[in-house]
Amino acid sequence: MLATLIMILARWLLFVSAVGVIGGLGATLLASPADARIMRTTRASAFIWLLGAALLIGAQLYLWFGVYGFTTLNNVRTMLSITLWGQHWIWLAATSAATIVLLSAGRRRPATWSTASGAAAAGAVAVLPLIGHGGTHDAWTLLWHRVHLLGAGTWVGTLGVLTVSGITDPKALLARLRHLAPLALVASGIALTWRHMLPLSTFWTTDYGRVLLAKCVGVIAIAALGFMNWRGPRLKLVVAELSIAFLVVLALTAWLSELEPPSLRQ
Repeated sequence: MLATLIMILARWLLFVSAVGVIGGLGATLLASPADARIMRTTRASAFIWLLGAALLIGAQLYLWFGVYGFTTLNNVRTMLSITLWGQHWIWLAATSAATIVLLSAGRRRPATWSTASGAAAAGAVAVLPLIGHGGTHDAWTLLWHRVHLLGAGTWVGTLGVLTVSGITDPKALLARLRHLAPLALVASGIALTWRHMLPLSTFWTTDYGRVLLAKCVGVIAIAALGFMNWRGPRLKLVVAELSIAFLVVLALTAWLSELEPPSLRQ
């Protein structure tokens, strides 16, 4: 039970960090390519990514080999060399380390920050979906998982990075994102639901379906708060509520990653 909770926590940290890294690119392009606050927030997201990867491998080793075997070098070598999950984790860990190096170099040389941030975001979109259901499906399903992550990072990630970085009025900057990024997020979500959740009765007859329904409610709440952010005067309060709602949705996403989709049971 404890290992499963750590797995969910690790995946949550990975999702939060990936959204932060992708949002760092969005914030850089919208605000300023040399804003030290954006650089600091994006780089912090990369370190959270590395922490999530470390927790994930530790919890997975514990689940497979138990308390006396999860630190054995031979067991670690076996997991990483002969399992698809282990190979995907190597990509995850290597990309997180490379992201830290890239963003650190870009922070020291602001002229290269936009390139470093773009490479980091591309790496996050490429490898994060591999650690989960996306890594065990066909290429089209994996593509939709990547589009889903890109939409989340571009929309809420950019808002989150701008807010955490202390950008005083991100509302005007985000005006160009309010259509394209949510559209990518919703379209990819519908495609993945169609892929995983047929027949529709699986929404209320499986644990995966019930958690997914809760996530859908959270996404609707985020959309409503986003509309309030666009139209209403309570920007700071709405941003706080939006951030909390999105963190909850990411927690539900992490939980989903530990459940078997109905499509895999057929």
